[in-house]
Amino acid sequence: MLVKKNTVFLLIALCCTLFSCGGGSNSSTPEEIQPEPVEPEIVEPVINRFTVNEHLIHKDGLPFEVKGVVYVPGYPGFLPWQLETSTQLSAELQNSILQDITDIKAMGANTVRFWGTPAYSYQALKNVGGLNFIQTIWLDGSVADFQDNNFKENTKAYIKAIIDRIYSVYTDNNPPLVAYLVGNELSETSIKATNAAHPEIQQYLGKYIATGEGINATEAFIAEMADYALSYEFEQYGKRSLVSYANDIRTAYYVETPFLDFRSHNAYSYAVPYYRPSTILGSATGTYFQGWVEELKSRHPDMPLLITETGLSVSPNAYRVGAPNYGYGGNTVEDQTNGLLQNLNDIQTTSLPIAGVVIHEYLDAWWKFGLQDSYTQDPNDIEEWFGIAKLKESGDWYSTEFRDVYYEIKQLWLD
Repeated sequence: MLVKKNTVFLLIALCCTLFSCGGGSNSSTPEEIQPEPVEPEIVEPVINRFTVNEHLIHKDGLPFEVKGVVYVPGYPGFLPWQLETSTQLSAELQNSILQDITDIKAMGANTVRFWGTPAYSYQALKNVGGLNFIQTIWLDGSVADFQDNNFKENTKAYIKAIIDRIYSVYTDNNPPLVAYLVGNELSETSIKATNAAHPEIQQYLGKYIATGEGINATEAFIAEMADYALSYEFEQYGKRSLVSYANDIRTAYYVETPFLDFRSHNAYSYAVPYYRPSTILGSATGTYFQGWVEELKSRHPDMPLLITETGLSVSPNAYRVGAPNYGYGGNTVEDQTNGLLQNLNDIQTTSLPIAGVVIHEYLDAWWKFGLQDSYTQDPNDIEEWFGIAKLKESGDWYSTEFRDVYYEIKQLWLD
């Protein structure tokens, strides 16, 4: 915000100069008047372009409905956790990343959810323009103890590396960063083990985050890591981004984070009848999925809820369930289209507003089980088939082809 100071004093000084302020023969001459010094115009730093109210995320003070897509540049021959630190990408991979982000924008998305990603992904997003991003900070969700000091120090070092990587591209210290997701789907086993090992930890008081009493040790860990991210970002770059944690249905009642800026959940239609068959059906559409989203929102109705993942796999070698819940794999291309459009409608018509949704995911993930696995797409591996775009061999490299759902979401989001 541009702040102008001392304009009143400046006007007074100018008037005195022009009209010889004072009266009679003893009035000062214009040469004797010394105007008040004028301070330079000051541009205050933008601490956070993204804010929240009880239901929504706002950008620059206006409601911002997240229309997002998960993007991992996991092309064959590359593993994301190795690729993210690379500064020497091949021309083919750079071109593919740039094209993918261009195509994500073209479908009407306004946000990309990144995981561990190389600096070039931010550069490509910057070059394309008009997109925001959510940054996932992936933490090892299966460690024995989240409160282990070595694990916490290593996690902080990783958080620092991600923040530095972002700001190495956005040298104006103003990335279009919606939020950090500090952790994603920590395992139930590790949550229970951490809480059992540290019953004495029942609150966290940090520089930016204070939980109050009554939390568990895992929640305190999330609070501490989020507080570190905020502290480091502000001290180093003068920004204060939003923070959240991406929970899921298996641990929804083991971890809660109302002390963060908004709540995030990865939610899939097929998971609700499997994990929570007693869920009350949705108020508008009558689906399990809508009922689950409404249940999540009702637990903290005064803070935003963002659906940070939803999607359907078209893996061929799995049982086909079909509508209305579809299945974990085994969906046809038509199922994927109908199911995701239904999910989006479920979210749009909930009894209380939802902050938005992120589609999982843009590209099929051939890499899920290691480097050798990344060169082929396994028809038995459900996790490799969630893409709204599929990979195809193209000479010595790869191209992408949109599945039908890409065009349908594009029509919906661009209307």
